[in-house]
Amino acid sequence: MGLFIFLVYKNKPMTIDNDNSLPKSMRILQPKAFKQVYANRQFGNSRFFTFNALGDQQSLKLGITVAKKVSKLAVQRNRVKRLVREHFRHNKHRVGNTHLVITAKAGASSASNQELRDNLEELWVKVGRWQRWLNNQNKGQQESG
Repeated sequence: MGLFIFLVYKNKPMTIDNDNSLPKSMRILQPKAFKQVYANRQFGNSRFFTFNALGDQQSLKLGITVAKKVSKLAVQRNRVKRLVREHFRHNKHRVGNTHLVITAKAGASSASNQELRDNLEELWVKVGRWQRWLNNQNKGQQESG
């Protein structure tokens, strides 16, 4: 059961579902934070996306990069980012406290929304595998230390 908040904006009722929201506190916004994730060098990829991850953090955060190399049109880059955010909101429960940066590859802007969703699901499976690998690494260190 999600917690619903009812708001009125310009005399129109709005509903915000807190379970599927993506507040600023869950987003990577600073260049320094992006660099920390990239410096960790733990990543995976799919046809249209690459993820970089930094595990064992205090909270789950998402950063999205879509370069002009993907598309010169901002509307197409924003569509890709919107789909990544939507997928993250609906699947964030599948990943622990990790900082993730999802980078779109060239060709992502010409793919259909369904192709991008399917590709994000493939990527999310790889993120899950990475998460299990990280958990096993941490267990091994705790047992030997």
